[in-house]
Amino acid sequence: MRGLERGVAFAGMVVVALAGSGARAFAQGPLPEGHSSVDEGSGPHGGEAPGTFQPPEDVEQEDATLPPGTITVDLRDGDGKAVRGESITLGMLINSIAKGDSRRHLQQTTDDEGRAVFRDLQTASNIAYRVSAGYQGGAFAALPFQLQQAKAMHVVLHVYPVTRELRRALIVCEATVAADLKDDRIQIEEALTIYNLGRTAWQPDDVRLALPDGFTAFSTQASMSDQGVDQAEGGARLRGTFPPGRHDVEFRWQLPWSEEKDVDFQVGLPPHVAIARVMMSATSEMKLAAVGFPATELRRDTQGQSFQVTERHLGPDDTRLSALSVQLRDLPTPGPGRNIATFLAACGVALGLFVAVTRRGKRPAADDATARRQTLLDDLVGLEQARAAGDVGPRTYERARRDILDAVARTLLPT
Repeated sequence: MRGLERGVAFAGMVVVALAGSGARAFAQGPLPEGHSSVDEGSGPHGGEAPGTFQPPEDVEQEDATLPPGTITVDLRDGDGKAVRGESITLGMLINSIAKGDSRRHLQQTTDDEGRAVFRDLQTASNIAYRVSAGYQGGAFAALPFQLQQAKAMHVVLHVYPVTRELRRALIVCEATVAADLKDDRIQIEEALTIYNLGRTAWQPDDVRLALPDGFTAFSTQASMSDQGVDQAEGGARLRGTFPPGRHDVEFRWQLPWSEEKDVDFQVGLPPHVAIARVMMSATSEMKLAAVGFPATELRRDTQGQSFQVTERHLGPDDTRLSALSVQLRDLPTPGPGRNIATFLAACGVALGLFVAVTRRGKRPAADDATARRQTLLDDLVGLEQARAAGDVGPRTYERARRDILDAVARTLLPT
């Protein structure tokens, strides 16, 4: 799957500038249906598009002025003002080869200057620290760090008002769906980028992404953030707190494939999608399409691997896109090579059964066993040649090879 992962990253790089400007253009138009008229203001930061907000960056940096084993946390709002009387949690992940991973938590409350100080902490290399705050029921966290080299750290963490109502947040999304054909399944990877362009953190309230009936092997990419998706009835559910800024979420799942030539499936999308993209590895046979999307085009990543890609950019006046209807055409179906391999396997099984029967009856001649063994070995050579030519898939190859070798082994049994 490495090639497909590189392709997803490549597609993201191709549109990264367009995604940012496209998201802002989307937000500057009439707000999506159901979105309240909220005056976000321009905020204290220059260069912002009207109605959008450029959040200040959190800080995790070494502070040589502090005693070793100290972490100072300044809690700030979106305008840089101190947030007083708020609980700060310092999480510790302790790695031990003998005892495994363990976790501890310390808590402090910010003073009138919005500051909390943790002292006398261990600076061992097997301990990672993470600062977080549950402001207004949300989950805000700085990036994890260690004290081994820094000895002392100064953290600035920003928190924002939290809403569960989508209409009170300025959310725009980008979605990439990438397909890859396996032996008996189609593997799908989804990469979602959620842009929060407002001054309010969004906490999704049961926002679901529908997946096709019968999907399997749902999994998510490990992440240090609290944002992500969980498997839910009928698909996936978005979780976490999304403060102002950009947030990336990735997950994968599989669709069983019974060697049909054409496969259609539909996936649900997050709200307010401004850019949607579908892609798969380029081959001379398989074709990719998405309903309502332009024709696919060929793109290459930095390592020269080719991908079929089709994408749509939606403006504020376009009908919202809540799902993607993907069409995979001309998928490889069983060819004569695969039928030959199956026939060879059947012959091997039949010969094995014949040997078993003759063992229970009259004693076969040694020459007969040798001839049968040579025939099976010839069949094995033919199977290897068919596999090398690409006429036999890996599943069929393994099954046929196993049956033939089993039949060969039976010819070697004492009679």
